[in-house]
Amino acid sequence: MDQLGEALSVVAGLRVRPYTEQRIMPPMALVNLPRTYKFDATMARGSDDIEIPITVYVGRYDAESSRNALGRYVDGSGGLSVKEAIETHTCSAYDIAHVIDVQFMISTVSSVEYLAATFRVRLIGKG
Repeated sequence: MDQLGEALSVVAGLRVRPYTEQRIMPPMALVNLPRTYKFDATMARGSDDIEIPITVYVGRYDAESSRNALGRYVDGSGGLSVKEAIETHTCSAYDIAHVIDVQFMISTVSSVEYLAATFRVRLIGKG
């Protein structure tokens, strides 16, 4: 999870926490706990397959500026692209990182509603 946080550190202006927390200061990305962890994706402990959600919060759900800001993080490429930052990052904790998809939502944290997007990230690494 720390390595994914490090990958996102190249996105200018995005606060990144490689863990979940209750205090949101948009724009902010939180690397959540894995949704699934599949052992032995290939034979003889060749690789494991992990899915980790990353949530990006941009501001009030009803603000046009929040919608516009979120769009830049969801782009498939570019300096603010979450997908590009994750997929081009090199690290020793995993071999492959792939952003599967993104889901949009209104998320309530500490009684405040935020416009947010959750990216599903698939990691494949040695078992």
